[in-house]
Amino acid sequence: MNDSILNRIKTPNELVEQQGAKLLVYGESGVGKTTLCQTAPGKTLVVSMESGLLSIKDAPNLDAIEVKEAFEIEQIAELLENKTLDYDTVCLDSVTEMAEILLSQEKAKSKDPRRAYGEVIEVMIKTMRRFRDLPMHVVFIAKQSRERDESSGMFHYQPMMVGAKLPTQIPYFFDEVLVLRTFDDENEKGETVTSRWLQTKIGQNYIAKDRSGKLDELESPDLAIIINKLGFAGGAA
Repeated sequence: MNDSILNRIKTPNELVEQQGAKLLVYGESGVGKTTLCQTAPGKTLVVSMESGLLSIKDAPNLDAIEVKEAFEIEQIAELLENKTLDYDTVCLDSVTEMAEILLSQEKAKSKDPRRAYGEVIEVMIKTMRRFRDLPMHVVFIAKQSRERDESSGMFHYQPMMVGAKLPTQIPYFFDEVLVLRTFDDENEKGETVTSRWLQTKIGQNYIAKDRSGKLDELESPDLAIIINKLGFAGGAA
C-alpha cells in the first residue's frame, strides 16, 4: 500500500478535528448575520462581499477584506490554503453576494443567460467546496429567501442563491445548516423584548439541520459556543 495512503488513515475524530467546523448560517436582512462573525473562535478573517462591516467595526479579534471581483475570491482561497493567510476561522459574508459577483462575471463572458447561470452553479459549487475543505473553521453566511409552495400556498425559507437549483443544492454540502431568527416575547412589565436564536433543526418551514446531534433546537447566537458543542477543541472563546 502507498505510504501516503497509510499516513492519511486516522480516526474519524482526528480527521474532523483537522478539518475544522463548517457551518452555513442564513437569515433575513438586519437580523445580525455579520455581527455573528465576531463571536467566532480564535483569529478570524471576514471576507466581505457586501460592504456591510459597520456592525463589527470595533471587533478586536477580526480582520476583514472587501471583495469586488470574482478572481479575488480564488486568490484568498489560495492564500489560505498555503498558509500565507493564517487564521483559525474564516467567515464568508455572504455567499449570496458571492454568487452574484460570479454571475456578473459569467454574463460578461456569455450572451446566453441560461449558459451564464449554468456556469455560475458549477463555479459556485467548486468555490464553496474549496473553502469548505480548508483546514480551519469556515462559516458561510447567506441571505434568506422566502419561497411559496404552489400546492399548499405556504411559504418556506431557505438560503438565497441565484437560480432555481443552487438554493436546494447548497445545504447538502454542510453538516450544519443554521438559521438566525428573532423572536418577540413579553417581559414582566408587558414590554416586547426581542431575542435572537440560531435554529438548528427543520421546523416552521425553515430549512435547518444538525448532523452532529449535539445542538439544541435553539442555540444562543455565539459561534464559539456552537463550535465547542460540536466537539472541536478550542471552540469556546
